[in-house]
Amino acid sequence: ENIIIDEQDIIGTYDERQQEQCGLYFRYQAIKQQHPGWGYKRIAKSMGQPIGKTRWWHEGRLPVPVQTAVWLRERDLLPLKLDNPKLPLISKVLGATFGDGGIFDNLNGIFLSSSEKKAVEEFGEDLENIFGFKRAENSRIIEGGEYGHSWCFQNTNRNCIRFFVALGAPRGNKTQLELRVPSWVESNTRFEDEFVGSFAGGELGTPIMQKGANNLTTLEIGITGIPRLQENRREFLRWIKNHLARKDVFCTALYERELNAESRIFRLQISKKFDNVLHFMMNVKINYCGYKQQRLLNALGAW
Repeated sequence: ENIIIDEQDIIGTYDERQQEQCGLYFRYQAIKQQHPGWGYKRIAKSMGQPIGKTRWWHEGRLPVPVQTAVWLRERDLLPLKLDNPKLPLISKVLGATFGDGGIFDNLNGIFLSSSEKKAVEEFGEDLENIFGFKRAENSRIIEGGEYGHSWCFQNTNRNCIRFFVALGAPRGNKTQLELRVPSWVESNTRFEDEFVGSFAGGELGTPIMQKGANNLTTLEIGITGIPRLQENRREFLRWIKNHLARKDVFCTALYERELNAESRIFRLQISKKFDNVLHFMMNVKINYCGYKQQRLLNALGAW
């Protein structure tokens, strides 16, 4: 009951052919256990498979998905259970993949983009702490933007990538994907806090003092999506709204605007009453984005 993902969930991130090979491998293992005196040739004959295939397994060369599962098991990440002490950190990284981070569609990398180099470095450190990577192992930081104003951390370890895919991380262009919060995140307040904190770090619009007035500009959380995902985006933002309400932070409206024929932006407006903004600053985490925390603090101070 307390298992979040197991070996089969990892295997399920691979294509049909790889999954089929895993099924044959497990069948080989079962026959070997039932008939310990049989060699790989006899098992191959009973399975109707080439001898080369069972010889490969006999020599300890496992199917690639099984290798991934073994790698994760050696790091106490499989089966992943609800009492695993790394889950808050895993939730933190997962939340970032719903915002300014993500997983490339070809599974060549897990990444986070930010205007702050310190933020992407922190993301890399969190991956190191989860998986026991050595410093900068399988990773790089790329400077981008027209004037060099953005940074992108990327890690190319496929075992790490498939682990997060199995956990529910979006893969590919999120504008065209349904966004759904994995149920295990909702099972623990701390998991939710870290998940929302990382999502907000990428998608929160922080206010400044409105020029010539004694109030703040808009405080909101926004995400984009294609028109057919309208209800999914509303549902996702309603989930965020309910999470904020449990932190004594209340929202005023959910609205959308067309960016172009293929994309819309959906925004959840947070009440700009002084106490509400104060509760937001005190009760809601913002991960991987130091300048938004500071900007919110400065706006409240000026107010």
